Amino acid sequence: MPIRKDFSSTIRIKDAAKGEVEAVFSTFNVIDKDGDVTPPDAIQDGAPIVVSAYGHQSWSGQLPVGKGVIRTTKSEAIADMQFFMDTTHGVDAFNTVAELAKSGLGEWSYGFDILDAAPGVFDGQDVRFLNAVKVHEVSPVMQGAGVNTRTLGTKAAKEQAAMAGDAYKAAIRPHLTKAADGEWNGSKAIKGIPAESSVSDLRSVFAWCDPTKDPEVKESYKFPHHEAVKGEANIRACITGIAILNGARGGAGIPDADRRGVYNHLAAHLEEAKREVPELRANTNSTSLKFADECAAVLASVSDLILRAQEIAAMRAAKGRTMSHASVEMLDWLNDELKNLKAVVDTPQEELAREAAIFDLMEIQRNNTNGY
Repeated sequence: MPIRKDFSSTIRIKDAAKGEVEAVFSTFNVIDKDGDVTPPDAIQDGAPIVVSAYGHQSWSGQLPVGKGVIRTTKSEAIADMQFFMDTTHGVDAFNTVAELAKSGLGEWSYGFDILDAAPGVFDGQDVRFLNAVKVHEVSPVMQGAGVNTRTLGTKAAKEQAAMAGDAYKAAIRPHLTKAADGEWNGSKAIKGIPAESSVSDLRSVFAWCDPTKDPEVKESYKFPHHEAVKGEANIRACITGIAILNGARGGAGIPDADRRGVYNHLAAHLEEAKREVPELRANTNSTSLKFADECAAVLASVSDLILRAQEIAAMRAAKGRTMSHASVEMLDWLNDELKNLKAVVDTPQEELAREAAIFDLMEIQRNNTNGY
């Protein structure tokens, strides 16, 4: 029987629909719990694999639950899997993986033959380098021995055509995570992303990747909406992201063809948090907005202005200077207007209703005076 290597991890779901699954089953250039190091070219990209019943039980005679293909990056080996959804055992296995993923649970393992290995030293430790392996199958397991394996996502077979293409380009497929309803600082979130983050790490923070740029650098990404790598989604970031898609801040700056994909990603987080999802407008130049959408657009602009003000203040302070009087005055005025807005929000509904009734009465009197 081939050797098995188990990897422990957290799990992320990309879509609540049933069907296809992506899972990282090996992380390159790290020492796993068996004392092995797998180089990036050790596992064949594009090789077909079997998806085993839970805990590698297909080696003992249980029917496989799916099939797939290996996809490798510079840092990870990913299994793109299709569970056999027309069979009971395939559906049961898929549901198990998906339900575990909702709670951040679930680990993956793979069975392989060693084609080339050699002893060596890595990060000051004696290790075995697995220079070439043949992977036969991957399997969900209870507990593993490796580093940072996880389910990346699931999607329905009917969505396959719409999601086809390079998985590391353009709009990033939806995934389900917890969503926080707190303050959002996109600049701080981006700065907090570690420099050594993998592609899948970056894709856990953003909703879009520039298809013309390197997907392994964070500057290639837009629409941050997670507090940290594989962290919670932020509700405010998702709402303002949709407002930007609808034209706030001058628009998204991405191809029109990608707007729907980014919207679906952000909307999925809001739906999971049971929040109302703003509509994606076909015409970003339209002036007909629902009041909530208008608020979201202003929120996006104010957030952007605050970040810009912080940058300007820091740059001027570094030169021993302060903001201009005109800029400070404008920001003070904006603060006054926000205080007025807060007063409206804090006003009891009964008082607002009385003011509205008085306004309506004054309008009637004015119209009567003008001869209407």
